Formats: sequence, C-alpha cells, structure tokens
Amino acid sequence: MVEKFKKILNSVEAERGSVAIFALLKMDEFIDKWTVVISASWATDDNRAEVFELVRKKIIETLKPVEVAEIARIAIFPIDEHLIEELLQFKTDSVIENKQINGNTVHSAYIIKSEENKD
Repeated sequence: MVEKFKKILNSVEAERGSVAIFALLKMDEFIDKWTVVISASWATDDNRAEVFELVRKKIIETLKPVEVAEIARIAIFPIDEHLIEELLQFKTDSVIENKQINGNTVHSAYIIKSEENKD
C-alpha cells in the first residue's frame, strides 16, 4: 500500500506543489487503521476542506475498496504543528514502530516523504 501512497503523493505534488510531510500512522490502540498525515505550505486553514477533498479523491481513485477501508482519517496540519515538527526528524522512507511521538505512541508508521530539517 505504501507504493500506492507514493503515487498519490506524486499526483498531489504535480497538482498543488511540494509537500513537507506525507505519512501513514497507526496511533490508535483500539482501531487498527491508518491516519494519513499531510503538511504543505499551500495547505492552510483557509483551504483545509479543499485539500482534504483532493487527498480523499486521490485515495479513492488509487486504492482498492478494501485498502480504503483501512484508512481512519486524513489529517492536514500546518508545518509548525508540534506533531509535524517531530515527524520531520525522520527521513523519507523511514519505518517507525512503537515510538513516542508528540506524546502519543505511534504503533506503526511509514514516512513516505519528509523534507528533513536541514539545521
């Protein structure tokens, strides 16, 4: 499924511009489903619904219905959100297992793209 999300990312970036973070996270102990996390300079509070719809549409177009059923939510965050700042510490294509991030346990994660901090 990660390869399909790479295609989704490429399509989103071709249409809207560069994404700072694009990741799949499982953080819920009770629901074994993925959260799609995206942050980009062009994704703002003013167009959050539009960005959500763009990502949702691309997910539905790319994934099989059984794969779509594994997605719990799409989360769009500003670049200065603490969770995003912590995720940006991981490199593109990182796999995370059972790690504390932003005060939450991330059971499993795939960092599909990360514009790692270059400080």
